[in-house]
Amino acid sequence: MRLKLKLLIFISCLSLLGGCAISGYNFREGIKSFKVQNYREAFILLIPEAEKGQRDAQYAVGYMYYYGQGVVEDRKKAWYWINIAARAGQADAIQAVRILQHE
Repeated sequence: MRLKLKLLIFISCLSLLGGCAISGYNFREGIKSFKVQNYREAFILLIPEAEKGQRDAQYAVGYMYYYGQGVVEDRKKAWYWINIAARAGQADAIQAVRILQHE
């Protein structure tokens, strides 16, 4: 019985680690796509990470919404994501908030 319990716990931990690895992969690939201006692919990969609270992904999603890169331009959504990233301490987002407040 104890062996089955340990095996179940081990399998559960592996699935959690697999989820983290996929998440990290999506973030890395999303940022790569963003840097080479493949914005549609970047958006698809980064929006789930932004929703999970990854501040660099949040800023990138806000940027894409602001400029209509890979998505339809939506300044309200852009402001939402950039603001969340800024509150989380993302440096580019903090700067963007300062600039956007003066528009």
